[in-house]
Amino acid sequence: MKVEISKLTPHPLNHRIYGYDDDLNELTDKIKSSGWVKPILITKNNMIISGHRRVEVCKILGITEIECEIVDDDPIKQLELFVGENFYRVKTTYQLMKESEIYFDIEKKKSYQRQVEIGKKNLVQSPDKSKWSYLGQTGRTTQIVSDKIGMGETTYKKGRKVMEFVEDHPEHEWIVETTMNKSVNKSYELTQKPPEFIEEVIVRVGRNKNMVIPIIRELEKEKLNSQTPLPPGKFSVIYTDLTQKSIDPLRQTNLSEICETDCILFIWVKPEQLVDGLKITEYWKFKYQTCMVWNKDVLNEVSEDGEILLISTKGIPQKTFKQTIGNLEKPELVRNLIQDGNKTLVVELFVGEGWEIW
Repeated sequence: MKVEISKLTPHPLNHRIYGYDDDLNELTDKIKSSGWVKPILITKNNMIISGHRRVEVCKILGITEIECEIVDDDPIKQLELFVGENFYRVKTTYQLMKESEIYFDIEKKKSYQRQVEIGKKNLVQSPDKSKWSYLGQTGRTTQIVSDKIGMGETTYKKGRKVMEFVEDHPEHEWIVETTMNKSVNKSYELTQKPPEFIEEVIVRVGRNKNMVIPIIRELEKEKLNSQTPLPPGKFSVIYTDLTQKSIDPLRQTNLSEICETDCILFIWVKPEQLVDGLKITEYWKFKYQTCMVWNKDVLNEVSEDGEILLISTKGIPQKTFKQTIGNLEKPELVRNLIQDGNKTLVVELFVGEGWEIW
């Protein structure tokens, strides 16, 4: 049978779970080229159970009627059909968790009905055996639901805690959704943070969803660094490796309390961290003196795969390392790289004893 599309109403849970930003282009092309639309499922009151996207495509194509099937009046069966018919739909983790709320509600109702049937048996009444297959498997509701959405039970339980947080803080839904779609564990950890931490993430992100996870990591590192006490005592040599660290939080660290009057500072940085490394040196009240370079690419004399050891001093420390004099000529490879990559005129400055004229 057919129904007029204008008489249909969407299921109240459809937009709540799947949102409003479906990409209908592919489905539109398929229906337009085949001229066939799979029948939708509706209630006797014309509420759509399955087929919301097909209905929207028909509206786009100017189709006014669509084939349909009427489903059972049982509200539990209707909910099962609603989520079941969307089983193969591509969904985000957050959408899966929203679906799980429906599954959880269904399983709770089935559990209650199982108890009713068991109660009948205990009262020497005849249970309705036709319901046993319909009432489904027994066991922990969380285990049943996590199996249905293809998620481990422990992870699912964390996801439920996240959804409870969203229910209490709907204004934070967008940032929680973004985080959950990357990692359920990460979204759970975010919701366990103090409110001021979440607010700071929101401020720094500026609604740029791609920056949510990096900003969370950055703030966590800042908090860790601020909580890590400096070692006791005074030192004449300080050595640190910043190649795997965020440099910005270190600006708040005051090294003066652990420095001897005459002190030397060694800082490892990546080439892209060089400017920040020099700034940190100034923040820590040291004066840059020289550097050493570690070329980690043993197969090539020159490469971008290296690290730089910045050497800075405070006061007049004794030299704590020995310098060796190597080849005074720069690698010819550098000149070749520059020449091969630049077909325009190239000038070399400050050559020889004086300044080259150009």
